[in-house]
Amino acid sequence: MNGVILFNAVVLVFCAATGAGVLPSKLYNSFLRGLHATIGITTPTDRQLRWVLVVWALSTLFIVDGLLALLVYVF
Repeated sequence: MNGVILFNAVVLVFCAATGAGVLPSKLYNSFLRGLHATIGITTPTDRQLRWVLVVWALSTLFIVDGLLALLVYVF
C-alpha cells in the first residue's frame, strides 16, 4: 500500500513540476515525439508539449490505479 501511495505522490509531483515549467522540455521532447510517432498519432507542437506530457502521466496514473483497484477488490 505504501508503494501505491508513493507512486501516486511521485507522479503528481512530476505532473506539477512539468505543468509549472520547472522541467526543461529538452528532457522529454524526444520521448514524447517518439511515443506519438510509434503509435501513429500527430506529434504535439512545442507549445503543447508540456501539457501533453501531463495528460500522458495522469492517464498512466489512472490506468495503474484502476488496475490495482481491480486486483484488490475483484480477485
